[in-house]
Amino acid sequence: MSIPVKLPTKQSIMKCVARFKDITRNEGGLPDADLPGYKRTFLNIIGFKPPEGAGAGDGVFSPVPDNMRAYINHLQPGFGMAFVQAEPGNGVMMHNHNTNETFMVLEGKWRMSWEGDQGKESIELDKYDVVSFPPFLQRQFYCISTDPDKQKGMILGVIGGDQPGAEYSPESVKELVKAGKMSL
Repeated sequence: MSIPVKLPTKQSIMKCVARFKDITRNEGGLPDADLPGYKRTFLNIIGFKPPEGAGAGDGVFSPVPDNMRAYINHLQPGFGMAFVQAEPGNGVMMHNHNTNETFMVLEGKWRMSWEGDQGKESIELDKYDVVSFPPFLQRQFYCISTDPDKQKGMILGVIGGDQPGAEYSPESVKELVKAGKMSL
């Protein structure tokens, strides 16, 4: 069986282009996003529709802010892609996804941590290094340092699925409840 070939108009392909300067920035929208050490900027490129029932009290969230529509939003690509920018010492709380999550460092140095069989483990990634976390693994990332001419580091994140879910770790939930950002 052959793969069908389409001949789209240039106008229809232009709806599939995201120019970095035009992508909306969002600095909040998730429970931890305004807490010290977790401030970051999301630039939602494609995918990332909130999972069914997200935020309905079961502790499942969208990996990007629910109020942040993807720049390329007419496709269902089977994955979500976003940039994350953060100043040194900032990132995300320990969390889990029901899908794969892959990161490439574009600017700065980042620490990627996870809960392993020996407890919390971490690695440091430099520009263009990649890590791909499998589903159902508690993970966390934060910016360690920036490029000399930048205030923020930047990573590219790709998460599988059209409606991936995220859950904060039990320790993160305790911190969020203490800060008044969640209730049990």
